[in-house]
Amino acid sequence: MFVVYVKVFFRNLLFVVLSGFLFFRTPWCALWLGPYLLYRLHRDRKEAEEKRRRLLASQFRDGMQCMLSSLEAGYSVPNSVDAAIKDLRVMFDERAPIVVAFRRMSHRLRNGEDSETVIRDFGERSGVEDIRNFSVVFSIANRSGGDIVHVIRSVNDMLYQKQEVIREIRTVLLAKQLEVTIMRWMPFLILAYFGLFAPSFLEPLYAGITGRFIMLVIYVLYLLLCSYAEKIADITM
Repeated sequence: MFVVYVKVFFRNLLFVVLSGFLFFRTPWCALWLGPYLLYRLHRDRKEAEEKRRRLLASQFRDGMQCMLSSLEAGYSVPNSVDAAIKDLRVMFDERAPIVVAFRRMSHRLRNGEDSETVIRDFGERSGVEDIRNFSVVFSIANRSGGDIVHVIRSVNDMLYQKQEVIREIRTVLLAKQLEVTIMRWMPFLILAYFGLFAPSFLEPLYAGITGRFIMLVIYVLYLLLCSYAEKIADITM
């Protein structure tokens, strides 16, 4: 996650410096745009964490499917986690969230911790509602001597149906998100075009208090519209 945060920082710093230069003809405006830079860093950091949770949620069904295959073959829960890791490493990258989570569970199970505690902690640490719900159901079934295989199969079927709905929604939103991206960068392209081929056209907006105030109002409106458009095109799963 550290690498992700570094990328987020430099991407937002570049955006603030570039927008400051195009809107105000000075990169030093990044100093008084510092609060907005902090806001964007906070927002993008939350988006990065949400993206990780969504990825973990989508991979969780594959992890449950791998565990289910092992449990149906007669494996215990700790052994099914180990077997699932081997399959998940083939399906995903070694650093995939689900592989990291299962490796952590496997390590704790090998150290003698009970499966109920390990899976409950996995659900709490994941921040994903489906995983938390599964950990609760698993704990109840484990305490009451229920059929763990049936529980995992039911959760797997439910996750499949939910992910199909989410996939359809995201397909519809993909076009809207592309429109938001184009809208976000269009003012930059327009200002860059006039700055290169007709610099005198916008010169009054960069000289004097009145011109700079007008540019500041335009810049604030631009940021507000971008924020509003991103909220419209976004959906929390």
